[in-house]
Amino acid sequence: MTAIQIDVARILSIPFEENAYVVRRPDRADCLIVDPGLEPRKIIDHIEGYELEPAAILNTHGHSDHIGGNGAIKERWPQCPIVIGSGDAAKLTDPAQNLSTLFGAHLVSPPADVTVDDGDTYRAAGIELRVLEIPGHSAGHVIYLCQSHDPPLALVGDVIFAGGVGRTDFPDGNTQDLIDGIRNKIYTLPEETILLSGHGPATTVGQEKRTNPFVNDSSD
Repeated sequence: MTAIQIDVARILSIPFEENAYVVRRPDRADCLIVDPGLEPRKIIDHIEGYELEPAAILNTHGHSDHIGGNGAIKERWPQCPIVIGSGDAAKLTDPAQNLSTLFGAHLVSPPADVTVDDGDTYRAAGIELRVLEIPGHSAGHVIYLCQSHDPPLALVGDVIFAGGVGRTDFPDGNTQDLIDGIRNKIYTLPEETILLSGHGPATTVGQEKRTNPFVNDSSD
């Protein structure tokens, strides 16, 4: 597989300090938007400022802080498909399932244009992404893995963070599913794989295998 160069811009959304990402090849004008949060104007301004054209909105899961910008971006670029794991697609249009009602809001997103499942490949903006489903934080949570970047690059949403893991106390959460998914689908990736999380700084597979207190070689 020929390695490609990828540029990643991280755009922070308040109040949950959620990371949205704009991902693109530097030799192209199209891009991917990953998990647009509750301040979509920041994302739109970034894309317009660099004269880019979104090719897809990728949601790792359907919690409100990760889908809050879908509507505004879809309104600005109606042809841009919303992509999400099939197990979380219903959360887009259901405020109870996407947890916005917990915060006194009634947030809905446009419905999914494309749903993906474990093992699928999704291609857009000249980037090929392998889809891996890792439930536990959200039942239909997926991560997007770009193996053609050197080192590999994974957009992992709220599965794993630098020194942490996603919450599992939501209605469809499951701690053991999350731990098993991290061990079997993330920790089996090359140690240099960059992990871009939904909150906090980037990390690597090797760093988390060595230091993450929630999932390491000695944890149950």
